[in-house]
Amino acid sequence: MSSTFKKLISLMAYDAALTERTDDYYLRAKTVGSLSLQDLAREYAAQTNRNADEVYAIINGLEQLKADAVASGYIVSTPTALYQPAASGTVVKADLSKPVDHDRVKVYATVSQGQLLRETMQACRLEIFTQPAVVGPLLNGAVAETRAADGTALTRAPEAGKTLTLTGRNIKVVGDDPSVGVLFTNVETPSTTVKVPLADIVVNEPTRLIFVLPAQVTDGLWTVSVTTQYGSSGSTVKTPRTYVLDTPLGVGSAYVDPGQGSGTVTPGGDDDDDSGQGTFG
Repeated sequence: MSSTFKKLISLMAYDAALTERTDDYYLRAKTVGSLSLQDLAREYAAQTNRNADEVYAIINGLEQLKADAVASGYIVSTPTALYQPAASGTVVKADLSKPVDHDRVKVYATVSQGQLLRETMQACRLEIFTQPAVVGPLLNGAVAETRAADGTALTRAPEAGKTLTLTGRNIKVVGDDPSVGVLFTNVETPSTTVKVPLADIVVNEPTRLIFVLPAQVTDGLWTVSVTTQYGSSGSTVKTPRTYVLDTPLGVGSAYVDPGQGSGTVTPGGDDDDDSGQGTFG
């Protein structure tokens, strides 16, 4: 695995076809996969000629120690990340003398990159690949909203049981293939997948999907994919197409400021004129 750690990031340059300028591009970092703590333990063990299980036991214990420290009110600073306890929520005066209700007060940790990670990212090599302009399906992003007292929308972290919106073009969930639908895959345990029931998609339009995030989509990082047989002309194509969000969606405490990432399209054939490229914002 060490041979794959070349400290090289590929940047995909997409023609910004929706802007006024004709010579500007937007960049997205291309991800090559995800690594678990066990993967890292095996890699370090191979590099240092140690036992992989022993290495995993140590670093897994260290992860638990960090979690315990942050949950005890400590700010934990490591070379790769800075962890800080935080809380949000409101209570009334009568609640101040009662045990804190975890359903009303959300405690979590904020995470920012540490000096080593920042310097390593700054020093990595970069390469740029030009991609064709997006002329087919386009996914602009995932947004969770709640309503303030005056009716205005406030963006917040996606949470199970709450509404999530996907906006874009030609993303209507259509077709009778079993794969059709919105699927969440846990980054940490890819075998854990959750499909959004069709009945929970309250708005199913070519430019917008609004659905209730299933309770099984717990706090953490999830890959989002949309599979549909909807064609650009409004017809139903024969073979489903899947649009995958390269950048995982943070749910609950894993939510961070929504950066933009790129997506890939698995073409379904020559049923219509959709392009083979899509993007998530």
